[in-house]
Amino acid sequence: MEKQLRTKQNQSIFNMKLNRFKSKMYVAIASALLMPVIVSCSYLDVSPAETVDKDDMLVTQVDALKYLYSCYGPIQCDNSIRAFRPFNLRQGSDEFVALAPQNTDWQRYQWDQPSGANTYYGAFVNYYDAIGYCNQFIRDLSEAEIVELNPSDAAQYIAEAKFLKAYFHYKAMEEYGPIPIMDVMLPMDISKKDLPGRSHIDYCAKYIADLCDEAYANLPIAHSNPQYYGRATKAMAKFLKARAYWLTASPLYNGEFPHTTWSNEEYETPGYGTELVSRTYDAQKWETARVACLEAIREADAAGHKLYDLEASEARRLADNIPLPQIPGLDTTTPEGEEFAKRVMLMRYVPVAGPNEGSSEFIWGMLDIAPDMDNASIPHYVITDQNGILRGGWGWISPTLYTVEHFLTANGKVPSEDENFPSEENWFKSAGLNNPDIVNLYVNREPRFYAYIGFDGDEYSPVIKNGAPLILDMKNSQENGYNPNFGANNQSQTGFLNKKMVHPNVRYTGIDGNNNLALGYDHPFPLFRVADLYLMYAECCARQNNHLDEGLSYLNKVHTRAGLKAFSESEMSGNGQLLEAVRNEIFSEFYFEARRQLEIRRNVEGDKYMSKSHYRKLNCMVTNPTFEEFNQIEVIDQPFKWNDRMYLYPVVNSEVYANPQLVQAPYY
Repeated sequence: MEKQLRTKQNQSIFNMKLNRFKSKMYVAIASALLMPVIVSCSYLDVSPAETVDKDDMLVTQVDALKYLYSCYGPIQCDNSIRAFRPFNLRQGSDEFVALAPQNTDWQRYQWDQPSGANTYYGAFVNYYDAIGYCNQFIRDLSEAEIVELNPSDAAQYIAEAKFLKAYFHYKAMEEYGPIPIMDVMLPMDISKKDLPGRSHIDYCAKYIADLCDEAYANLPIAHSNPQYYGRATKAMAKFLKARAYWLTASPLYNGEFPHTTWSNEEYETPGYGTELVSRTYDAQKWETARVACLEAIREADAAGHKLYDLEASEARRLADNIPLPQIPGLDTTTPEGEEFAKRVMLMRYVPVAGPNEGSSEFIWGMLDIAPDMDNASIPHYVITDQNGILRGGWGWISPTLYTVEHFLTANGKVPSEDENFPSEENWFKSAGLNNPDIVNLYVNREPRFYAYIGFDGDEYSPVIKNGAPLILDMKNSQENGYNPNFGANNQSQTGFLNKKMVHPNVRYTGIDGNNNLALGYDHPFPLFRVADLYLMYAECCARQNNHLDEGLSYLNKVHTRAGLKAFSESEMSGNGQLLEAVRNEIFSEFYFEARRQLEIRRNVEGDKYMSKSHYRKLNCMVTNPTFEEFNQIEVIDQPFKWNDRMYLYPVVNSEVYANPQLVQAPYY
């Protein structure tokens, strides 16, 4: 969006006293516009008892547009950014870890510590606050008489608010499962016994899909004005509809929900009674999701969305004056080697390139205004500044050994399943290259591995060191190895570093203040992107064992873009082969995009991937280890634990206490 929107955080309506339902909520404004907008900021969207007269607020088209922006504001405003930004509890999975003293929200999830008394940043409340903004906007604009606002613009503004309302419902459903539906603002005199409880998960999905269809009719295919980047479009509505059906077709909500007796106590969903999750498998769910995905693909095509490609990436790389990266064991003077290195750079750009960098892949992106995760990824030593001080990032985002092992080989297979890859007992032996620190596991991997994972002997970036490459030395305490002098928490816990989301043109000069933080590269974070849509469609086909040729085609679009040979029909002919390939592709493509935890939860695989023994690392937390010492495999010493209650997030207790119909998630 063209303006950053800021909101004042308000108390939830679900406090112990019902009179808080009647609080007057003065909300956020578009800070650069300085336009006060009155919205309901409560879980139940109850109208404020006293408000500024909307006739005074909605006089011109500009007023209406400013008011609309308040509906977008919660996605990125300071007060709720922790709920909507993906780098918090939703990142808690087996992908990466940090040192225990960080005590982040996603670490607390890895340790089975969330509870109704220890929820993260009130996300449940923030989602419903956001729904309240949308409901009030829809009501007020529908009732307003704005002479200069033509009917088509008014219809579009209302459609945008409906899309956002659907999105906020979806985000709540993704995390909390069956949720209360808040379609309209509730009256001030509502009784507690009339407050809505959770609706059946399939009812929630259909509500979201229907709302997207309503919005679709009056949304534009695209916005011609670039300052409106991020506002709702037809493709966004179709994507969200597909996403809702895809989620509820997944095993967690399609016959494998582990808590068989969980239901509402009294509140009933029309057509479902008190049931919240269906207990039996329904293949039709996958067909419904497939059709919705196909609609979304066609709409994305019509809007010009496509996978970011090599031509656009190379134009951006050359404009940024970045040389091709060094890849272990790869001769970039050959056509094949040069192509591979270009693919590595392409995949570095994919998650950070916006429309101004030639990318139309993001169907929807959010401006990542805070460089925290960049700094948390960049190693603690990059350059020595003009005063002789060692400078760098924080370097505590630490990919696990499982992550390193699970990116594909150059042959498009998981290393343990590639008969042409070294056997597992030889993975951590030197590969015999010019740099003896490079081990066999790091050679002949797919381009995304080199784009996203930093390892001992790897080139972290071709230009980050004042235009020169940074070669990681993870054993040397004076460079990138363990050294508490860089900060007790600023260490890799596993022996590996993250590169994804770090813009490839970040450069530390060591002068003029550019010596400690990865500043200067605001870039969008992907909310909806084309690759996701293609892989959702491929999964729908694989789950049904139907339309397999179409599913394979869309899988191969993503697979070959990453520089890998297309899968053949014969390779995918075995039972479950296509589904396994899709899931492996999802792992590599969406690493570090807050997707992995959702994959584990929706596929009901928590115990398999998030039990303590699954979290492994190298012996990196020692000073100046030898090659042999460093490459010893260990279990990470943190209180990792899986509990089946973690398939759903807990609602903050005060919300449950205040609403007799709202049942807590199981076992919280």
